[in-house]
Amino acid sequence: MKKLIEVLFIFCCTSTVVWAQRKSAPKETIIQAPSSSNRSKVISKNNDGPSKNLNPTGTLALGISTSTSSGIFGGLTAKKVWMNNNKIQSLIGVDLSIIKDYREFDSPYSYNGRGYTEGKLNQLIVIRPEYGRQWTLFKKPSEGGAALKGLIATGPNIGMQMPYHVDISYVNPGSGKSSILSIPMSQTYDNTYQRTTILGESSFFKGASESIYVPGWHLKGAFNVELDSFKQNYLALEMGFIVDYFSKPIEMLNQTPQRSVYTTGYLTFFFGKSK
Repeated sequence: MKKLIEVLFIFCCTSTVVWAQRKSAPKETIIQAPSSSNRSKVISKNNDGPSKNLNPTGTLALGISTSTSSGIFGGLTAKKVWMNNNKIQSLIGVDLSIIKDYREFDSPYSYNGRGYTEGKLNQLIVIRPEYGRQWTLFKKPSEGGAALKGLIATGPNIGMQMPYHVDISYVNPGSGKSSILSIPMSQTYDNTYQRTTILGESSFFKGASESIYVPGWHLKGAFNVELDSFKQNYLALEMGFIVDYFSKPIEMLNQTPQRSVYTTGYLTFFFGKSK
């Protein structure tokens, strides 16, 4: 009986040790290769970001221009572009531009450093709403770089013929007192104000309330260089040529032939967002 008890005690101890070793042993890890469907999901997620940047669906941009028919500042431009496909895009836009006559020159006479344009009667501001198409000539590389596009746009235009004002020193014949007045340049030629001295040009929009509006049409052709940028920012340089036609001749300078057609070469820097 005593031996039977010893055998049972040894069996219980041995079973307990074996069970403890099995429990403490590390479990086997099974590594399963990803299925083809999972791999395709991972690849598509990784490609989503770059594809959106390389192939935007549209662009909204604002531009600052200089042109051959203005000074350093030629005007402002806003445009919206839609991607029809990889090669062709539709666009709408509006230009606000300043046009000067190529025969203008500054007067050699000045008062306290203030100048004015000799013989200038009117200033011309043109508003051009337009619709056009844009073609991709050279696509932007996937690793980054510039893209070259060509565009043609057309639409109506509105010419704002605004009287050119100058400041004069006027002496009243009755009282003999002098005063400074802002008058249209045309009145310095018709003896409305006698015994006057031109001091310089007035503010640019001084004659806005006296403007005459002349409708017309315009045609634009240009090349657009879209620059490389970060994320969805849009940067571009546009170089082109515009022909403006007005329904009646625009009077710009004194004793010079009036014209209905004006041609302009321009350069515009655009900045905006691509979606």
